[in-house]
Amino acid sequence: MEKERHPPGLIALFTTEMWERFGFYLMLGILPLYLEDSQKGGMGWTDKQAAVLIGSYIALVYFTPFIGGLIADRLLGCRRSIVIGGVLMMLGYFLIAWPAAWALYLGLGLVILGNGAFKPNISTILGNLYPPGSKLKDAGYNIFYMGINLGAFACNIVAAMVRNYFDRNPLPIASDLTLRGWSAAFATAGFGMLTGLIIFLCNFRGLAKADPDPQTRTGPRESLRPLWLRCLLPAAVAGALCWCLADPKVVKWVSVDLLRKSEPLYKSPLDPATAAFLGACLPVIFFYLSIWRGVPDREDRGRVGALLTIFGVVIIFWAIFHLNTTALTVWTRDNTTRQAEPAAGSVERVWPAAGDFIRDSAEDATPKYYFNAGADVPRPPRSDFVVVSKEKYKEMEEKKELEIKEGEPIHVTKETFDKVFQNTTAETPALDKGKHLKLVNTELFQSINAGFVVLFTPLLVAFWHWLRLRGKEPSTSAKIGLGLLLTACGPLVMLAATASTDDGATKGSAGWLFEVYAVVTLGELCLSPMGLSLVNKMAPANIRAFMMGGWFLSTSFGNKLSGVFGELYQEMNHYTFWTMLAGSGAFFAGVIFVLLPWLNRQMTERKA
Repeated sequence: MEKERHPPGLIALFTTEMWERFGFYLMLGILPLYLEDSQKGGMGWTDKQAAVLIGSYIALVYFTPFIGGLIADRLLGCRRSIVIGGVLMMLGYFLIAWPAAWALYLGLGLVILGNGAFKPNISTILGNLYPPGSKLKDAGYNIFYMGINLGAFACNIVAAMVRNYFDRNPLPIASDLTLRGWSAAFATAGFGMLTGLIIFLCNFRGLAKADPDPQTRTGPRESLRPLWLRCLLPAAVAGALCWCLADPKVVKWVSVDLLRKSEPLYKSPLDPATAAFLGACLPVIFFYLSIWRGVPDREDRGRVGALLTIFGVVIIFWAIFHLNTTALTVWTRDNTTRQAEPAAGSVERVWPAAGDFIRDSAEDATPKYYFNAGADVPRPPRSDFVVVSKEKYKEMEEKKELEIKEGEPIHVTKETFDKVFQNTTAETPALDKGKHLKLVNTELFQSINAGFVVLFTPLLVAFWHWLRLRGKEPSTSAKIGLGLLLTACGPLVMLAATASTDDGATKGSAGWLFEVYAVVTLGELCLSPMGLSLVNKMAPANIRAFMMGGWFLSTSFGNKLSGVFGELYQEMNHYTFWTMLAGSGAFFAGVIFVLLPWLNRQMTERKA
């Protein structure tokens, strides 16, 4: 019998997804920093404000795939949906590059819609390339997942290079418009998506066999009307209602102006955006349950029920995983030793030319970096600082006159000046006059996870193959449970990191980030590509892309929860915070293992 091989279309989808994820994760990696920056063209928001928007964005960007999957199943097909989604995302990235609040919101909206059309359908086409019962499907999704992370690994390096270069070398475009670092980096994400689109279009016809035309597909077919009337319209109404119930201004207006009360009736514990998202999710959940109840075949209904159970449990994985955009970004920026010189020296021993590259592409340290820096960290000489009043400092901040530049004085308040030098001794080295400490960009640390995926994927695929040959490979459901258990170890690492730095009183080694990303990556590889494979194997053909959207919907719920956790990180005791997350991950891993016999009975792959 001829040995089964991976289909040639895998390479086309691998490279398309690699470039799409390059753009997606480049934008996501710098978005929190852009929102919090107040001097280089950013939005100047607080960490909590940024966490609210990012949590809502990464929730919505994975909320729309179930809609895109259903539309592809019943109307457009996967390939046309992918092209539409790619175009929308490309336009969104280019819009975000425009330095204006309206462009930010409109651009994020286009990316949200585009990802909904793109994400579930490229994953569905990949599974359709393999014949039913193929032993290579899990491995195919692992390889595909490595492509995702090659793009995610490279994008942060490129983002740091582009951002730092254009910050130091602004490019005038028009009389009132200059290309700076943030804009150039976001535009680079757009060019990444354009590259992915070109690759996909070059292979468009070759993927036709994996994309049955919905108009000619046999079997049960339904209209899109239930989607609009029973799902999206109720979701919009519920979301709007919950927003109003949580908005302090609306509550005050109803209480004081309409009901003539002396004070508001209540204070909502939820941010309006969070309340609106949770409210909108309820009709969507009921819609999925109605689809499950309507599956005519009993075995198919059991498989769909098992998939929905998996979807619900893995929400906690995504809540922990996407802390890299909120709590872990804050910890990296504020509590991690990021001096470029030690990093450059270490790399230089292996790759001599790379040392100077790291030094040249590093960013300048702001005064805040020194607040918890050790006595051995060089500071600018005291004469480089100009102490101003709080009023003058606020005025300069509003005019964006506080940017750190070579050879120019650093304006600070008396309180900031004291914090910069509070941990120094007589032996603390001083930088040359007009020079600044060079730091590795915060966003570069987000490449650690993607780098580990690229490194660990071949090893894990080989390990599963070794177990398969001996008849001991765990079921896909068991792999997901193992992934949750490993993910729960990530917060435990951060608990130890928090203790080692006395909760931010001193800076910690970057090694903590490598450790937390290593264990979370192993959990991710056991869970995320396995989930994609599981949906493709178990879902009935006529709702396969829709169920793939359901997998991303669980990602959406988890992502919003991650944003809520990011808000809690600003207010909650950090020891309690990491302990709570570790316990939650371990609990839901236990749920999977308790349900494993039932899940394994349901999850026998469809033969047609």
